[in-house]
Amino acid sequence: MTSLDYAWDEPVLPPFILLTVKGAGSSEVVCCMNDFQDSKQLYYENFIYIAATYTFSGLQEPSVRPVASNKDVANAELVLDVSPKTQRVVLKKKEPGKRSQLWRMTETGMLCHEGSSVPHNPHKPSPRSEDSSMILDIAGLAAVTDNRYEPLMLRRP
Repeated sequence: MTSLDYAWDEPVLPPFILLTVKGAGSSEVVCCMNDFQDSKQLYYENFIYIAATYTFSGLQEPSVRPVASNKDVANAELVLDVSPKTQRVVLKKKEPGKRSQLWRMTETGMLCHEGSSVPHNPHKPSPRSEDSSMILDIAGLAAVTDNRYEPLMLRRP
């Protein structure tokens, strides 16, 4: 919950304020400042991209060895994407708003894939069931037990 002190601009006008959250699922509410009700709430989804940082800026920490010397990689803007046919997690060029590239953090700290969830109306406060969502995971235990790499995949929590 965030609060902000506000001094009314025009004290002779009616004490109403329009609050808006802009975005794909924008939400707005009109509040009377004389009778502010806690029941009036704004809802919105805060999706994230999981990005390969080096592919966005071309900048790199001095102690990190470059993965590739190709200068095109430095501006490729690669993010995690999920192929709809195979459900494999791959790196692809960022496409703003593409659901297969959008993720959200659950209350329990899991990265949930938005593209494999049923679209949700942000105007309605119905929490999504974590059981019906797909989360980001590794394909096996080798990444933990030895020095092999394991691909990323989607799984049920």
